[in-house]
Amino acid sequence: MADPLVGATFAAILLAGGGLVLVLLVGPATFISPAIWNGPQDVALRLIAENPVIWKVANIGFALATILTAAGLFLVPGLVGERGASLAWAAVVAFLLAAVPWLLMLAIRLAITPGVAAGFVASGTVDPAFVRLDRLGGAFFPAFMLLASGSLVALGVAIVAGGSLAVTLGGACIIAGVVFGAGYLLLGDMLPAFVYFPTAAVGIVLFLSGR
Repeated sequence: MADPLVGATFAAILLAGGGLVLVLLVGPATFISPAIWNGPQDVALRLIAENPVIWKVANIGFALATILTAAGLFLVPGLVGERGASLAWAAVVAFLLAAVPWLLMLAIRLAITPGVAAGFVASGTVDPAFVRLDRLGGAFFPAFMLLASGSLVALGVAIVAGGSLAVTLGGACIIAGVVFGAGYLLLGDMLPAFVYFPTAAVGIVLFLSGR
């Protein structure tokens, strides 16, 4: 039988590590105008062309944080307590469903967008095919935000129901999921980095509790 302490430690490393990777790799992008993410296409492409390294590193950071978080969540059902295990699995499934379109969007950003940005600065034109591809990538973002928010709510309820971790931690995950999901629906946008902070907090609590 697997040692639950080892599983908890590994989950803590993965979940907290996802948050740490996000801060280290995506953090530098905060010193650039937010228009690089959500500005008009011509403005965003110029900013990407001017900051190609930060753009690539930030998107790699999002991808790594997503993979680490998904892996960490796989271990959570065995740690929240029997009554919360099924809900914790629901959180895993929801996050995986969120991760698929998000990783596809990040792949477009990494493989195609920098070259298009450089070409736009050089010629002043954008290939119509990229415009359609960029719209497709943008359509993936709502799926990520809403499914990831739902995952946080399910995770929070699982923690509360399971009783093995602090109820306040579960409540914080529920509130975060509701705020992020509702905020996106109301505002039409939301920083994707927010999604990783509650799961990182779960990792930190697991590490500090010695479970």
